[in-house]
Amino acid sequence: MEEKYMDSLLSLSYDLGTTGQYKEAFELNIKTLQIALNKENDNYTGIAYGYLGYDLLEQGDTIEAIKKFKLAHKYALLADDPKLIAHTYSDLATVYYNRPKMKSLSRLYTDKAVKTFKDVKDTLALQHLYYNYAYALGANHEYEEMKTVLDDLNGAMFIDYTNHIYRAIIDNLSAEYHLHHENYRMADSLLLSVIELSKKTRLSGELEIAYEAYSKSLAAQGIHEKAFEYRLKYEKVRNLNLKEKNAITKNRIAATFQINEFKKNLERSEVENVLQEKKIYNKTLFNYALTALSIIALLGFYFNFNLSRNRKQLNRALKEKNKLYLEEKTKAEKLARVKSDFFSTVSHELRTPLYGVIGLSNILLDNNKDPSVTEDLNSLKFSADYLLALINDVLQINKIDSNKIDDEQIDFNLDQLIHKIVSTFEYMRRQNKNEIETHLPPDLPELIHGNATRLSQILMNLIGNASKFTENGVIHISVVIKNVRENKITLGFSIKDNGEGIAISKQNQIFEEFEQGDSLSYNYQGTGLGLPIVKRLLTLSNSHIHLDTQVGKGSNFTFDLEYDKVAFDPLNNHASQKPLLLETSILHGKHILIAEDNRINQMVTKKILEKDGVICTVVENGRDAVAASKVGGYDLILMDVNMPIMSGIDATKIIRLNCNIPIIALTAVEIEEMRQSILDSGMNDIIIKPYDVNAFKRVIIKNILDYQKTTSYLEN
Repeated sequence: MEEKYMDSLLSLSYDLGTTGQYKEAFELNIKTLQIALNKENDNYTGIAYGYLGYDLLEQGDTIEAIKKFKLAHKYALLADDPKLIAHTYSDLATVYYNRPKMKSLSRLYTDKAVKTFKDVKDTLALQHLYYNYAYALGANHEYEEMKTVLDDLNGAMFIDYTNHIYRAIIDNLSAEYHLHHENYRMADSLLLSVIELSKKTRLSGELEIAYEAYSKSLAAQGIHEKAFEYRLKYEKVRNLNLKEKNAITKNRIAATFQINEFKKNLERSEVENVLQEKKIYNKTLFNYALTALSIIALLGFYFNFNLSRNRKQLNRALKEKNKLYLEEKTKAEKLARVKSDFFSTVSHELRTPLYGVIGLSNILLDNNKDPSVTEDLNSLKFSADYLLALINDVLQINKIDSNKIDDEQIDFNLDQLIHKIVSTFEYMRRQNKNEIETHLPPDLPELIHGNATRLSQILMNLIGNASKFTENGVIHISVVIKNVRENKITLGFSIKDNGEGIAISKQNQIFEEFEQGDSLSYNYQGTGLGLPIVKRLLTLSNSHIHLDTQVGKGSNFTFDLEYDKVAFDPLNNHASQKPLLLETSILHGKHILIAEDNRINQMVTKKILEKDGVICTVVENGRDAVAASKVGGYDLILMDVNMPIMSGIDATKIIRLNCNIPIIALTAVEIEEMRQSILDSGMNDIIIKPYDVNAFKRVIIKNILDYQKTTSYLEN
């Protein structure tokens, strides 16, 4: 009964693995191994270890895969099953094929596998082994030995076992051999045969290989027009295959962290199996001791002593395992910290060059006088902005996981906030030929109090998602008042589109990290993090996202959030909530010191400011900034935080000893990580790179005006 059950588990895991469901396949293989170990079934233990070896090989963990293949071979020998032994030889040969230092070992295991498969007359397994070996020889350019193996594959031994896929694979490898020897006629014949067969049987992988090889063959023969035709066919098939491979790769990446947990469970199971065997052994000794005690007291006493000693050994072993567990837990926590630090570093390293790209694209758009390139420049800027959004998505997930998400509560105007967000999607709206309509209730309060940043992130992700998957359609952004009590108001938000809709099978997956819905358009794909971010942010706000969708008719995402009502003060009019008007004339003739070590960023910042008549002086490190500030005459300093020789923070501390000139921090690092250090150093404000040009100028103007007011007050 157990063997039939284990067979069904292994069969299901194989099917799951071939469709890219690695986590589920790995879990089933561990379950099979645990049953086999408990039943002391060496045959199925060996088979399960072999399956786990291929799971780990698929995840790129070659070292652990080799360990599992060796364990599979060990249990195959214990089971004394020649066919299983042959398969373990084949597995070890396969894993060593592409390791240059292990070629001799690979050949040894290959020879053993060939001999054993022939002895047990397993022709199908022998054919698979020969194919793997021929493929590895071709990859290592060992064509003459590869030809010998291909001749065997084309021989009488396998004539009854060659199906469509094996025929295509073998012919592609044979064509590779003939191309290497410039035997174009034979190579072309084989490749055309593969192309015809692959089209009929939908072998997209072999069709891609054949198209590329045939294009190269034609080019080598000087038949360039036809070579170009087949190159285009290759590119088309390659793009389709690449999309499928990317989906499988994302499944593999998404499964990696869960598989690591399963690996720990596997290690614990193996340890528990050893401990269980010890417990059984100790229990047997204890029973013998009790029996002997009734016969001879002295003998019983001896066995009791022996049992006590074994128990102490077992306790020591358990303590050691517990110690190892705590060490592994510490390592896992350290790894989480390293991951968080890694994302912070990546943030800085990616945002710094993006600052140059976004800044230069803005400058080129402002200075452009050639209408023919305007669309190209808009596309460049959109691509850079989109890349920045993807980076921010990944960092947002990391901040939520690390409990670093902020909960800053402010007064804000919801109407202004929504219209500002909608304006950021203008390029995407025009590109996909959509309309965006907003519907707000007339009795909506002028101001509400809550986390405006979090609401902005939720709306931008949902509106962005609707914009991606809707073409020639309408996106409705609606707000309704759900409940009003005392000083609280509950608002219902809805983002509705008439786009592609989402299939039932995908409706739960799209809220998981790195998962996307199926799209008929491949123009926008992204990280698959937008909806998971929305779900987590709403969870932090004690709310939930609801989805109503139908394929071909569109989707409607809804959620509720509660805010504090803010009494409107006509005297104050909450001026602090309104953005400062962009009076760039204030900048004319102002002298600004730019401390920045990146040459491209220097140029971008300088060009942006000089356009409004600013006189710019550039220095490359904090030490030079300190020296320049002593000369005087500057209206403001733009200080990069991370610079060689002396950082912006250290430079500011020195400047503040003798000077109160406004200093604004420029940083590509997440602001939460640096805010306190920046403000403690004496800087007046912070700008995160890449920045919006108008917002950048607005911050500079505000600080110059504030400084002028303070100086005027002190003089009077």
